Amino acid sequence: MTNTYKATAVRGSGQWWEIEVTDGLPANMVGVSQCRRLTEVEATAVALIADLLDVDEEGIEVELTINLPKALARKLAEYRSATEAEQAAHDRAAKVRADTAAALVDARLTMREAGQILGLSHQRIKQLVDQAG
Repeated sequence: MTNTYKATAVRGSGQWWEIEVTDGLPANMVGVSQCRRLTEVEATAVALIADLLDVDEEGIEVELTINLPKALARKLAEYRSATEAEQAAHDRAAKVRADTAAALVDARLTMREAGQILGLSHQRIKQLVDQAG
């Protein structure tokens, strides 16, 4: 059986990540630790919980929240938003490319001619036409 605990990590003073177990421990228990690298945070939290509760680490799962300063959190949100927009544009371009290839072939152009117009191989045009349905 796996038990899930919540923990937060914040960059403390100097080079340390401060970890606090925020949910899942008994009310009379406080779980706080630190480590040098972000890659070590989850394993450190699991080891901390296992030590505090005197249980095996195998049954512990940690939901980790990384608290960043507001300016960095805003930058991260901006990055995620831009990445989502990039993916949406990529998906839209793929659909339009397939629809255009199909429209050219439906207009009785050969696949080679459609490929020449779109700057693609005739084999790719065939794939796009099949994809467009």
